[in-house]
Amino acid sequence: MTTLRTSFSLTTALLVALNPLAAFAHTTLETSSMSEGVRVVNNAQIGHACGTNTSVIGTSVVFPDGVDSTLLVNGLPYSGLLSDFISNWGPNIQPMISRAVFTTVDKKLSPTGKTVGFWAGGGAGMPDNMVGYIPFRVNATNFNPASCATSVKFRVSIVDACVITTADHLHDDGVAHFWTSNTLKTVYDSPTADDAANLTINRNLTTNPLPPACGGTGIAVEVRATAAQLNRDMPIRINGVQIWPKP
Repeated sequence: MTTLRTSFSLTTALLVALNPLAAFAHTTLETSSMSEGVRVVNNAQIGHACGTNTSVIGTSVVFPDGVDSTLLVNGLPYSGLLSDFISNWGPNIQPMISRAVFTTVDKKLSPTGKTVGFWAGGGAGMPDNMVGYIPFRVNATNFNPASCATSVKFRVSIVDACVITTADHLHDDGVAHFWTSNTLKTVYDSPTADDAANLTINRNLTTNPLPPACGGTGIAVEVRATAAQLNRDMPIRINGVQIWPKP
C-alpha cells in the first residue's frame, strides 16, 4: 500500500472516502443551488476518509455531459435534448488550482474536448479526522428562453479513494466510497442508496420569464450521467495513461 501511495504522489491522482451511515459526512458540493447567469466558486467537500488511520488520497468528479445523459422532466423520462432547456452547457465546469489537500488537480474532457469533471490527488491526502475542500468554478449557465424549465438539477457522480487498486477490488472494505447512482450497473455504482451530489441551477424569472405558452407553470428538469459516460469519464488518466482504477 505504501508503494502504491508513493507512486501515486509522484504522478498524481485520487480522492475521498465516506461513511454511508453518516449523512452529515457525505461527499457533497458546498453550494448545491445557484442562479441562472451567475458564476459561482464552489467546492467538492469531503467529509472523512475510509476509516480510522486512513487517508483519502484522491477523488474523481463527473458531471453529466448533457449529451450521453438521461433527462427527466417533472420526474418522467424525456427523449429530447438538454439544449431544449439549457443553452450553453459544456464549458461550465472549471477546476481551480489548490494544493490545500492534494498536490495535483486536472480537468476531465469529453471526446469533443468539453469539460465533464475533474480529479484531484497526490500528496499526503486527507486524514480521517479532517474535512477537505476541492475548489472548482461553475461558469454562468443560461436557460433557453423558449423553454418552460424553472430549474435544472445535475446529478454529480463522485468516487473518493483511499487505496489504489484494480476495478474488481474497488468495493473492498476501506478502498473507496461512492457518491453515485445505485442503478446504472457500473463498477462505480453506490452499493447502497442513490448518493450522487446535486447541483441545481434556478432560472432567473425576472430577466428570463417563462413564455406565455407555459401558462405560468414551470417544469423541473433533472440530468443524470449514463453508464456509458461513467465508464468513460470516471477513471483518472494522466497523459492518456489510466492510473485509477489500475488497469
